[in-house]
Amino acid sequence: MISDSVRDILVSSLKSSTRTVYASKWRRFSIWANSKNIDPFTAPVHSVLDFLAEVFHSGSSSSTVKVQLAAISKYHVGLHDNNIMSHRLCKAFLRGIFLLKLPIKHPPPQWDLNLMLASLILPPFEPSASCSLKLLTWKTIFLLAVTSARRVSEIQALCIRSPYLVFHKDRVSLRTNPSFLPKVVSQTNINQSIDLPVFFPNYSDRAEQKLHFLDVHRQLRYYLHRTKQFRKSDQLFVSYAENRIGLPVSKVTLSRWLTSTISFVYSLRGKQLSSKPKAHSTRSLSTSAAFQDRLPIDTICAAATWATPHTFVSHYKLDLASRDRASFGSTVLKSLFH
Repeated sequence: MISDSVRDILVSSLKSSTRTVYASKWRRFSIWANSKNIDPFTAPVHSVLDFLAEVFHSGSSSSTVKVQLAAISKYHVGLHDNNIMSHRLCKAFLRGIFLLKLPIKHPPPQWDLNLMLASLILPPFEPSASCSLKLLTWKTIFLLAVTSARRVSEIQALCIRSPYLVFHKDRVSLRTNPSFLPKVVSQTNINQSIDLPVFFPNYSDRAEQKLHFLDVHRQLRYYLHRTKQFRKSDQLFVSYAENRIGLPVSKVTLSRWLTSTISFVYSLRGKQLSSKPKAHSTRSLSTSAAFQDRLPIDTICAAATWATPHTFVSHYKLDLASRDRASFGSTVLKSLFH
């Protein structure tokens, strides 16, 4: 019999959000098993598959069924000292439902990153020293999201205390609150530094000065200066609403700010969005879709030109990628600027 102290440690191997999901899935299976006089902890594999088949035929996707099986495997005693999820029949079942209901590959986000960046260097987002606090906040989170390609949960966890936020001459370094656990928990991902280089700090003409308006280093300084007087939290992004001013904001609020920024810019420019933007689309657009989709290198090079605001994203993405990820793509694209 496993002791309570050992059980607590084993439970801690999962993030709290995962534990909540698994507990819900396990309850569903337990109710089903008990209704058929089956012990859920020792249910035979054919019973588990019968249950999963019901879940699948009720309209659930193959990924949902897979999560359901993963939850069962966390509580189930296993079969012959093996995790039930590794049973050959369970593997075949998952493969079968995947082929029966192939996941839908959604089209890329239907908004233009170049249009967004070109708009952020103009009024009413500039000058940053005097624009409204709302627009200053929106611009700051949008630039941070597209230059870091981080999830909203990570952006919410960013901390302004030293040493979690440091302004260097050539970059700004950000880290999450030490208690934050990323979606993918690993030694590398925990409290990983987000290093964003400065962008055209020593501009030589009006065009370069406008591109400097997209510098996250600059934008963060303006944002921190404007929020310092009413800030009530070490969380980077705080509310600008009168009834909650200075208080930390939720992931839902950050997501709404991102989508509101996109919708506002499109309205400002008299353009229509073909679909409602999603916060996660900033992450997908700012990463190298060209590199992942194996587009011809000349196509990638054509997009990475200094003649448009898109070069800004290329600049940041390359420096981020050089941190042991996609170093090949970084080296190839950087050769454009030699």
